[in-house]
Amino acid sequence: MRADTMPMNGTNREHNSNEDRAPSCREEEAFGYIRDKVNQMLTVIGTFPLKPDELDDDTLIQLDPLGIISDTFRQILTHLNETNIDLEAARDDLRAIFDSVGEGIMVLNTQGEIITYNEKMKSLFIDDSLDAVGLTCRDAVCNGETSEANCLFFQIRKRRKSVRVRSWHCRNRFYEIVATPIFSRDGELQRIVILYMNITNRRRTEMALLESEDRYRDLFDNATDMLLIIAPDGRILVVNKAWQETLGYDDDAVAHLNIFDILHPDHCEACRDKLRKILEDGREIACQAVFRSKAGKEVFVEGKINCRFVDGRPVALRGFFRDITEKLHMEEEMRRTQKLEAVGLLAGGIAHDFNNLLTGIIGNILLAKLKSNDPEVNQLLQNTENASYRAQELTRQLLTFAKGGAPVKETASVLGIIKEVTAFVLSGSKTTWTLEAEEEIKPVDVDTGQFSQVLQNLVINSDQAMPDGGMITVRVSNCTLSKQNAHPLPAGEYVRIDIRDQGIGVAKEHLSRIFDPYFSTKKRGSGLGLATAYSIIRNHNGLLTVDSELGVGTTMTIFLPVSTRKIKEKEAVSAEPRHGMGKILVMDDDEIVRKVVLQMLTHLGYEVAEAENGERAVEMYQEAIAENRPYDGVILDLTVPGKMGGKETIARLRSLDPQVKAIVSSGYSNDPIMADYTKYGFSGVVPKPYSMEKLSETVHSLFVK
Repeated sequence: MRADTMPMNGTNREHNSNEDRAPSCREEEAFGYIRDKVNQMLTVIGTFPLKPDELDDDTLIQLDPLGIISDTFRQILTHLNETNIDLEAARDDLRAIFDSVGEGIMVLNTQGEIITYNEKMKSLFIDDSLDAVGLTCRDAVCNGETSEANCLFFQIRKRRKSVRVRSWHCRNRFYEIVATPIFSRDGELQRIVILYMNITNRRRTEMALLESEDRYRDLFDNATDMLLIIAPDGRILVVNKAWQETLGYDDDAVAHLNIFDILHPDHCEACRDKLRKILEDGREIACQAVFRSKAGKEVFVEGKINCRFVDGRPVALRGFFRDITEKLHMEEEMRRTQKLEAVGLLAGGIAHDFNNLLTGIIGNILLAKLKSNDPEVNQLLQNTENASYRAQELTRQLLTFAKGGAPVKETASVLGIIKEVTAFVLSGSKTTWTLEAEEEIKPVDVDTGQFSQVLQNLVINSDQAMPDGGMITVRVSNCTLSKQNAHPLPAGEYVRIDIRDQGIGVAKEHLSRIFDPYFSTKKRGSGLGLATAYSIIRNHNGLLTVDSELGVGTTMTIFLPVSTRKIKEKEAVSAEPRHGMGKILVMDDDEIVRKVVLQMLTHLGYEVAEAENGERAVEMYQEAIAENRPYDGVILDLTVPGKMGGKETIARLRSLDPQVKAIVSSGYSNDPIMADYTKYGFSGVVPKPYSMEKLSETVHSLFVK
């Protein structure tokens, strides 16, 4: 509306009214225009428009609508200005909050370009001198190294939903990332907000825990002892590798086992009592028990059990066990050896004296036979001689118990001895036998007489276990035992001999005593056969074991160390005594022995002198040298109570005559001189009691020029 068409003030309006003039057409238009604009203003400010009957033209003019409009817009502008100030404050507050968040936040547009980011994001990924707004996140954060397939932006744009990455490694740090898409009302992707949470410390802690767990798991699994964790109700929760290997259960089987499933029935009740006490008072308890393997084998164990409590409640039992099966076997072996040694103390002394007596008896019988021409008398003498040799066999058995009864060894093959003894023992028996051997059995160092006695005892036992006949299988093989072998033997090469029968077997409760002296399951058994065999093999640095099952049969196994020497060919021994010439000195503390040996050697053609101890023998040997009538050889008794014996005597004689030829003789030895006589300066050995053939052969081979 123009100013010149509008009334300027109320005076003019009043004047016109007083003149009672009707408004002109132009005035009506002006009033209508003003009324329309006022209604628009009222609508803007939220007030209902005015109706014509509510506001006449005169009142409208008096309201000064232009002033009202001006004042209204001034108020609106003032309000807008105040609102803008509040919005700027709110924006600053939000920015402060945005920057104070302890994790990195970045906002991207739909092209993957950075719109904004907070201070933490900047400290994590963006150089201070760089404004990353407008850069792609690949360039600003990943340095362009991340492929599209692994890029969160591309994954969000493709999936159109939030994506979480639990662990992302970048710039020597670990992050957990959450990317969230923001959509418009019509579903268009507008923004992507990515949250970067630095979990480096947490991740390193987790890795340290995993490494620690791995170390303890490795220690748990590779411990040589058997470890297990048991629930309070007895269910087995966790076991280690040694436990599984010892008892033969795999993971699936263990998952369904209770501790009482693997315990021997005889130990279940005691185990329940101990577990009850542990759960009640929490004390650690040491125990011994017998587990049963999956295959039914009994495994003897010892160890400790304790309880883990949480908030005063028992949650698990921890068991630490060691397989002592072999230990117990070795202890049993030691007890058996101690028993043999105890018997040996008695047997050795008896055997020594008895052999001296037998030497006198057998020697005098032989001499009597040489002088008698009466057939009847000779037969009586022969019967007496046979009985004496039987007594000699009994003495030999007693000697095997003696601590110092070392065998007189020679290098030999066991095959020949096995064939000879087995064939002889089973001659006329219903039992048959077979020999299985590898192509080349290595030689061993054995006392052939004692080893034959072992074989004889074992084969006789097998034959007697099969009264209706059967098969004895003798298998011979070479074997090598490692340091971790299951037998109480040092590592090395051995010859193994298995003698297996099909007899009645031995009851389990008798196996631990089968090698004890005087223990026998046979009515007429003496109880010395297996004890003798065991002791002989042990004196050969070997081992004799037994494995038996009732109704199936028995297997006796012999281990003998392989010899480092070769087998020497034996010279044929004449069946008739060999005569000779020479001067021989005999030293023995037993007068009967001296007299018998003197007569036997004299009969064979030798000149003989005698001495009762080593001191006298040295004097006589020295006198003979001084008289230029030296002895061609000496026979020395090894043991002389209270005086100088053979070992000391040979040392003195060698100082007088380094070329002295000496034969060692004994009915019993407290040291291994009889087995390794050359080491001590002797040239030969003759065990008591003597036979004419053996004595003559040994003397002739050494002393006769």
